[in-house]
Amino acid sequence: MLSKTQVGSATLTRPRGAASGAAHASLTEPALREDAAASAEPVKPPPRLLFLAASLLGTVFTFIILVATLDLIWDEGINHTWLDRVLAWGSILWAVAIIPAVGALVGWAAYRRPADTAEPVDRLVCFRIVSRGQNAEVLAQTARNIAATMQDFPLFPYRIEAVTDMAVALPDGVDAVVVPDDYETPNGALYKARALQYAQEASDLPDDAWVMFLDEESHITPSLVAGIARAVSEEEASGEHRIGQGCILYHRSLDRHRFLTLADMIRTGDDLGRFALQHRLGVTLFGLHGSFILARNSVVNEVGFDFGPEGSITEDAFFALVQMERGRRCRWVDGYVSEQAPETVRDFIKQRRRWFNGLWLVVRHAPVNIRWRAALTLSVSLWSISWLAVAYTAFNLYAGLLVNPVIFFLGALAFATYIMQYVLGLWINLRERDERRPWLYLPLVLLVPAWSLIESAGVLYGIIRPERGFHVINKPVQPEPHHPHLEASSPPPSSQ
Repeated sequence: MLSKTQVGSATLTRPRGAASGAAHASLTEPALREDAAASAEPVKPPPRLLFLAASLLGTVFTFIILVATLDLIWDEGINHTWLDRVLAWGSILWAVAIIPAVGALVGWAAYRRPADTAEPVDRLVCFRIVSRGQNAEVLAQTARNIAATMQDFPLFPYRIEAVTDMAVALPDGVDAVVVPDDYETPNGALYKARALQYAQEASDLPDDAWVMFLDEESHITPSLVAGIARAVSEEEASGEHRIGQGCILYHRSLDRHRFLTLADMIRTGDDLGRFALQHRLGVTLFGLHGSFILARNSVVNEVGFDFGPEGSITEDAFFALVQMERGRRCRWVDGYVSEQAPETVRDFIKQRRRWFNGLWLVVRHAPVNIRWRAALTLSVSLWSISWLAVAYTAFNLYAGLLVNPVIFFLGALAFATYIMQYVLGLWINLRERDERRPWLYLPLVLLVPAWSLIESAGVLYGIIRPERGFHVINKPVQPEPHHPHLEASSPPPSSQ
């Protein structure tokens, strides 16, 4: 029997097997308030001109400094022997990096600032958090974050689902979906894909509801609530029902684990570059992230997540390509989701290894036309030789070989863009924290070579010893940074 909670004009129902308990505090209040149309973005994203100056002009400035520095290091180079000339062509490894760099630059150039307001919508949105269940407090913290944010910015009726492999104690009002031990999918989906498929089958969400897929440590922000409202309103009006994704931040461990938190700044910069470009084009050229996926329930039901073992390492990218093959398109969703960076170098390397091996499986096994796999194939291929480019750079610092001027130019521009992904990512993360911290930028830039080595180690590890399972990195509970706009929020009491 399904328990129901009436919210405004929307009826929220718990899925089969859901835990009973008191309804979430905010679910007992009117779902839509007239004043909810006010700004839901206390920390506003940068204006377009400021963003362009920071990203594009910043890249030019970095390029000039980089060329001057390299000129001092290498002088004019030497090519005395035929071996020197042959080895000098290894610099092509630098030039091929211009391909993803151009994607980042075009994505930054296409940036536009979101609207300052968002109107309420009457569609139900389900925040579906997927976790093994081994870290119940992190899961509970995420649920409380969603509840507090939605209490302050109730732009749509919502519910929270926690999908786990084991029963865990959760705050009241969170719908618990526990995957049975003996559950199997027809195609043999594993890990997170298996849990997602079970949740899709067990949940009684109506077809016109929207699902925001999150990881166990994914925290939402007011800007995301506004972005969801705008996206749902636009997609329901157009009838396109595109799949949405946006920018993920990684600042939550900045004070406790600064080294690897700064290392993940590149992911925010990449989101605002390559990933923003693909979503504005409407095609998932590089796949999807595993969290911050906004999709209509009817769209998810068309494909599901039962992709077999080959599609269970990076089920997000597999899902994206299958949807593109069916004619579905994607879009950008304004707003931020905040997540945690790995806390150990070991976890960092294993995380990159899983992504690398999983995406190769997608490229090889996704049942789609080659045109939908071409960009991802190129992207993963370039990623697979990135460690060679790092090794060649270290070699040429010693050898000082004379490099073709065109290759040198392209390589320097690519590296300048790579550095700016870190710088831009840090800038955006600090803006969300309402902080400046200018002293962080110099060590950030100086540490880029170290992070390049760690990133390369993940790829090399994946080549030598491919991922055989689904490594989940440890992300313990973190104290939240100061957010004035959530100070008045009263999270629901935990049932623990």
